[in-house]
Amino acid sequence: MLSQIIGVGLLLAVALVGASEVAAQIKDDKIISQVKSIGGKEHDANIYGVTIGMDVPTALQTVFVNANRQPGQEKPDAKRTEGTDKSDVRVVYKNLPMGELQIVFAEGKFVKELVLIYDKPLLLDDLRLPFTGSLGNSTSLTTTSTLGGRPADVERGNLSTNTTVLDGNRELDGFNASNTGNTDRRRGEALDGTRYDDRYTIAFADNQKLQRLWFRQEKTSQNYNVRVQFASEKVTKAGATQVVKITQKVIFLMPDDEKEFRKSVNLPN
Repeated sequence: MLSQIIGVGLLLAVALVGASEVAAQIKDDKIISQVKSIGGKEHDANIYGVTIGMDVPTALQTVFVNANRQPGQEKPDAKRTEGTDKSDVRVVYKNLPMGELQIVFAEGKFVKELVLIYDKPLLLDDLRLPFTGSLGNSTSLTTTSTLGGRPADVERGNLSTNTTVLDGNRELDGFNASNTGNTDRRRGEALDGTRYDDRYTIAFADNQKLQRLWFRQEKTSQNYNVRVQFASEKVTKAGATQVVKITQKVIFLMPDDEKEFRKSVNLPN
């Protein structure tokens, strides 16, 4: 379990690098994206109904009900303190219907991070996550990101990121049947007319390019931003196998919004 927690932490660290730069290039209407995904409810900013900002009793009760826990299973299976001052608490639920759930409570009081490690990985196509960030003529953004080659880059998770923001004003709709060559595809639409959720930035989790991340930001009603992120399975060799499975879903508070978050839940800054 500890190795899984460490692995999740590394993925979070990688995904956070360059977040402010990406956000600065995307219009607010792209970041504040609470519309229903074509890929289904798994894209919602919650896991088992638990959301960032929930207090401990509400979060535990929500898991108990939505994960069909039985009497005697009201409490998590494990917990540990973490953070520089050991004030945060991570709890772990094992063997839930979808896999292992980890919840981090800020100062042991309010949810600030959620991690779901899928017992049975989900298919990329079922989630409608694109394999590339450049589908259609008006994809909202195209990002290529890799870790730096220097030891310090790898250790700190420094990403070299090239993001191009394109025209995203056109609707995400179906294949234009009158355009037989499909040369004027809609945002998030593949050559064959298949539609994908184009709100996500796609990046590599390591400099070997063995694992991909899909992530987007969503603004809450309390005026702070959370990150919704999916992580793929690791392949054994870059380019040898196309990634088709998602192994983790992570939701966490954006570090730049820590002050706004703490204000909303009445924690001292």
